[in-house]
Amino acid sequence: MQIGVAHMDHPEVHEIVPSAHCVQRFRQRMPVRAPGIAEVAAALLAALEACDVSGWPPGWAATGESAPLWAAGHDIAFPLQPTGTPGRWLAVTCLRRPGPRR
Repeated sequence: MQIGVAHMDHPEVHEIVPSAHCVQRFRQRMPVRAPGIAEVAAALLAALEACDVSGWPPGWAATGESAPLWAAGHDIAFPLQPTGTPGRWLAVTCLRRPGPRR
């Protein structure tokens, strides 16, 4: 499932392509409940573009997931893997900061 590409201003990461698994996890873990893919795609791409890229995951996302780079925001993180195309990376999944249980 191709939903688009997030564009980044980073020396190594120019584009992030969300995997189908990443899209599925984003829909499950974030409050996007509209049917169809358009609103999910827009929210996911905006979330990726708002992230900072680093070689380290946020402390709350240290789950054993191994990735050379991470795109992380305040409460969301995406482990990134290279695609073979310089500057283009794949977001393999979506992790959300654990919150209090209700």
